[in-house]
Amino acid sequence: MAAPGLLEGHEAREAANLTKILPPEENTYSVCEKRIPMPDGIELAADFYQPDLSPESKPHGLIYALTPYGRSGVMALLNAKCFAARKYMVLLVSCRGTAGSGGTFVAAMHEQADSQAVVRWMREQSWYPGKFATFGPSYLGYAQWALLREPPEDLIASVILCSVYDHSLLTWTNGVYRTDRISWSYVTAMQDEANGRLSSAVDLRKLKATIDATPLYDAAERFFAGRAPYQLEFMKTPDVDDPFWARCKHRDALERVSVPLFLRSGWYDTLTVQTLAAFARARDRGLAAYLTVGPWTHVVACGSDAMPEVFDFLDEYVAGSAKKLSAALPVRVFVTGAEEWRSLQSWPPPAETTKERTFYLHGDKTLSEEAVPAAGAPPALSFTYDPYNPTPTVGGPLMARGGRVDDSAYAARDDVLVYTSAPLETDVELLGRPAVQLAHATDLPHADLWVRLSEVDAGDASHNLTENWQALDGIGVQRREGGTFWFALVDRAHVFKAGTRIRLIVAGGSFPLMARNPGTGVNRTLAKELKAVTHTVQHGNGISKLILPCSI
Repeated sequence: MAAPGLLEGHEAREAANLTKILPPEENTYSVCEKRIPMPDGIELAADFYQPDLSPESKPHGLIYALTPYGRSGVMALLNAKCFAARKYMVLLVSCRGTAGSGGTFVAAMHEQADSQAVVRWMREQSWYPGKFATFGPSYLGYAQWALLREPPEDLIASVILCSVYDHSLLTWTNGVYRTDRISWSYVTAMQDEANGRLSSAVDLRKLKATIDATPLYDAAERFFAGRAPYQLEFMKTPDVDDPFWARCKHRDALERVSVPLFLRSGWYDTLTVQTLAAFARARDRGLAAYLTVGPWTHVVACGSDAMPEVFDFLDEYVAGSAKKLSAALPVRVFVTGAEEWRSLQSWPPPAETTKERTFYLHGDKTLSEEAVPAAGAPPALSFTYDPYNPTPTVGGPLMARGGRVDDSAYAARDDVLVYTSAPLETDVELLGRPAVQLAHATDLPHADLWVRLSEVDAGDASHNLTENWQALDGIGVQRREGGTFWFALVDRAHVFKAGTRIRLIVAGGSFPLMARNPGTGVNRTLAKELKAVTHTVQHGNGISKLILPCSI
C-alpha cells in the first residue's frame, strides 16, 4: 500500500485543492498528544484533535484513524485537520513501531489487536461521545478492516478508501510476489530516519539492482540492511493459506460489519479487486454501502479529491445532517471512452442489463466475433518468456508512475502475443469484469500468465484498460473442461468507440510488477536458477476467446 503524500510539495498541493473543493473551515481546534497503552505494555503515540466550539455547539462526532505514515504533513492534513476544522473530533494514532509509538512495526500483523485496544482506551476518556466512525485510505483502510473483523458495538460508520482486507493477497497476488512490497517496506521503515524527505532517502539505482538480482531474497536482505525484517518472512511464505498469514486475513469482516460503508477506488488502483469484492458483499447483505470508482491510480484515488463525497457520507451517517448519499444511487463509476460519470444501482450491473460479447482469438493475431478463423491462419502460436530478459511492465496498476499509458511497444516484442480486432463499426460499452479463456500450454509446468486488455485508437496508439496475472502452478488456477484456462481480468467501465480496435495482450510476466517465475518450481524469491518457458496458445473452433460484459 502506498504512502500518499510522502514526497515534498504534496501537502501544499493537497491543501490548495481542499480549499477549492470543500466549504470554508468552520472553526479552530486544539491538538493534544496522547499515549495509548497496549496489553503487551507498549504505548501507541496519538494526536487528539478537539474542535474549538461554543458551549451551545457540539462536535459532529469522533473519527478514529490508525496509520503507519506519521501524524504530520499531508497525513495530518487529510486524516485529521480537514475534519477538525469542520466540527469533527479526530483521534489519529500511529501504528506500533512508527512515529513515536512503541514496539516494532510488522506490516498488517498487529492492527486487529491494537485497534481493539485503542477503542477500549477511547471509551474511558472524558471526551468520548459514546460512538465513533473510522476513516482512512490505503493502509489506514486495511486497519479499518482489521477492526471490523470484530466490529465494536459503538462504531457507527466506516470510510475505507483504496484498500484491502487480506494483506496476504496483496503480497502474493494470484501466486505472484509483488516487488513493490520491497520498496514500500523500505520507505515505511525509513520514515523516522529521513525526517520526512523520503523522496531522497531511497536510492533508486540500488532499488532497481535489488529487484533485478537473483536470488531476490538475498538482494532484498542486503538492501534492507536490518530494516523491515518482516518483509523477508513474507517473501519466504508464498502459500497464502499458510497459518503464518492468519493475523492479516480479515475476510470475516465482510460478514460481520453492520455499519454504513463508503468505499472508493480507481480503475488503475492496485487494490481495486478487494474494494469491489467488499462492496458487492456489503450490498448483498443489505448494508448501506456506497462505491465510487474513477479513472485513477492508487495515489490519486487516495487523495483530497475524495473529500467532498467523504464529507457527504460523514455528515449523513455521523453528524446526522443533510442526506445526499442515501437519496442517490449508491454507485458512481467513471466510464472512460465516453468520459462521463455514471450512477448505478449496483456493481457489477445486474445480469439483465448486460450481455456477453465474445471475441475469438485467431492464429493471424486478430480478434473477431466470428469463431471461424480466416483461411490459412495458424492453429497455434507460441512465445518464449525469458526470466533473464523479462517482458517489461508498462503502466497499469502500480503504486507509483502507473495508470493509463501508451503500450504500443508490446506489439513489436517477440515474447508476447498481441491480438487486435478490426475497427469497430459501432460503440462497444464494457461494464463489468472481462474474462479470457485460453487453450494454453507451456513446455515447463512452472510459469505465469499476464493478460491485458487495451484499446487501439484511430492513430494506431494502444492504451491499457485492465489486466491480471496468475501463477499457473499456484493457488487459484481455473481450468475448464478440455484443459482450457479461464482467466478473469479486473473490472472496468469503458466505451470502445466506433473506429477504435480492441486489443488483447498475452505474456508470461510483467516485470518488475511481478517477481519473475524461475520456471523450476522453487519459490521465486529464493530461486538461484532461472529457466525460459515457452507458451503456446491454440486457436480455432472458438476455444480461445475474450468475453466482455457489455451494456444492452
